[in-house]
Amino acid sequence: MRSSGWRWLKWASLLVATGSIAVAIFLIWSAGPQLPPTDPNAEGTPGTEVEAPVIVERKDGRVLWQLRAAEASQQLDGQMHLTGPQLRLYTDSGEEVQIYGEQAWFNPLKRDVRFQDRVKVLFSTWTMTSESLAYESSSDQLTIAGAFRIQGDTIRAHGKHMIFHRAREQIDVTEGIWIQDTNPQWQGVAPQ
Repeated sequence: MRSSGWRWLKWASLLVATGSIAVAIFLIWSAGPQLPPTDPNAEGTPGTEVEAPVIVERKDGRVLWQLRAAEASQQLDGQMHLTGPQLRLYTDSGEEVQIYGEQAWFNPLKRDVRFQDRVKVLFSTWTMTSESLAYESSSDQLTIAGAFRIQGDTIRAHGKHMIFHRAREQIDVTEGIWIQDTNPQWQGVAPQ
């Protein structure tokens, strides 16, 4: 009787131990991987945010342009969304073109910037306003596809589809422009 009692206790202990291991494996497997804690105030899209970024483009030791923003966030398509952007272009003669807007998108691969909403350009003695503007690094030019207005010391103008070539400081308007200039010695017109 003693041997059958020990045998029964041995098999019962083995059964309890095996059952405990099986239950432990099941609980671990059903729990799955540990998820990181979530922020209830966070938006649903992943991204990286940077405060006050500065991006500079140089060529042959000279600064061609400098892009600043109040904040930047990385988008899923690879572009950076900028709030409060400011772009400073430097012409070959040393003139500075300042561009401001409410928001912009920067493509780090192409080095292009697209401004949107209340765009303002300061150049020489005039100010230009528009709703959108794009700077293409490969062609080194600013393009205003829509309507624009210019106000200067002696000039007022408005038109559509302007292209500004940074290096040459040349402006082309392809869809018409209206200009009023109170200075008789208008730049670009030689007296005859």
